[in-house]
Amino acid sequence: MSDNREVANRSRREFLGRAGLLGAGMIAAPAIARAQQTKRILKPIVAGLNAKAGDPTYESIARIPKILQEKYHIETEIQVHPSSVLGTDTQQLEAVQMGYIDITSNVTAQFSSYSNAFSFVDLPYAITSWDMFDRLMKADLWKQQVTKFEAQVPLKVLPPVGGGGFRLLWNNKRVTQAPAAVDGLKYRTTNSPLEIALIRGWGGNPTPMAWTETYNAVANGVVEGIHVQPIWTYRFNLFEVLKYATDVKAIFAVQFQVMNANTWKSFPPEIQQAFMAAAQDAADEANAMDRSSEESFKQKLTDKKMEIYEPSAAEMLLWQKPGEALWDTAGKTVDRDVIKWLMALR
Repeated sequence: MSDNREVANRSRREFLGRAGLLGAGMIAAPAIARAQQTKRILKPIVAGLNAKAGDPTYESIARIPKILQEKYHIETEIQVHPSSVLGTDTQQLEAVQMGYIDITSNVTAQFSSYSNAFSFVDLPYAITSWDMFDRLMKADLWKQQVTKFEAQVPLKVLPPVGGGGFRLLWNNKRVTQAPAAVDGLKYRTTNSPLEIALIRGWGGNPTPMAWTETYNAVANGVVEGIHVQPIWTYRFNLFEVLKYATDVKAIFAVQFQVMNANTWKSFPPEIQQAFMAAAQDAADEANAMDRSSEESFKQKLTDKKMEIYEPSAAEMLLWQKPGEALWDTAGKTVDRDVIKWLMALR
């Protein structure tokens, strides 16, 4: 057992060493110290995120220490490394499971290869509005699926945040008023089978790749489009290589936030309770930011001379038909009871 622990610690040291973080003293699971009324998590908590400072999905993690201090008299340091500096989406998801880092987050689709517990979120046209998302986060359905996920993957689920609202279907070739206009355009996707099937259903050619590779892939013609939210299109300067978008409103992006299970278990119960409450407060603040900024980022993109097409009611039905058809094909692994509960939240 001691040999296994030494191997795990050495692997973590090697990972953090490659990232230039050993000097920060990040080893194994954070320990807890208590000084009179103030409790302290001794070791820094390392978070590897794909968002930039100021983005809602960054703030939902970065604000936790301040809330813990002010509301619960618990001192901790979360070292947030933004913009995928600790690795690609997949590398950071693997690193948090292995304990090399403590926290990461990504859209639910990126977790589909580890568990199908939250595949229902990515069913096209499943989440219809921000209000529905708010209801879903607080519903027994979400809690039930968290329990299922945690039984399958060595992670602790933290409160989710929106990932920028609804994804827009972008390309650099032409206006796509209806799926017929897609006609073979190459789109970057995640590894989610549902997302891949959705792009195919619309007539596109899906190409899974890491988010960090997307800009160059579009610029170099490897792909011609993306299906992503306005905030990420703007923040990562994709207005430089894309031109046209259609507001298909098929996928409402949900950012799934997780902590290494052993890090979580190292906290005493009172620390766990306070940490989860602080994470919920931070997520609530981030969601308020995210919701209010969705339209403003669309405006920023139009100011950059990008064109965002709003389908008519008849055209929207053409987008919805192949999307909703996936509920019984690519989405057939989703529990039918889950779908019933999801529909009841509309």
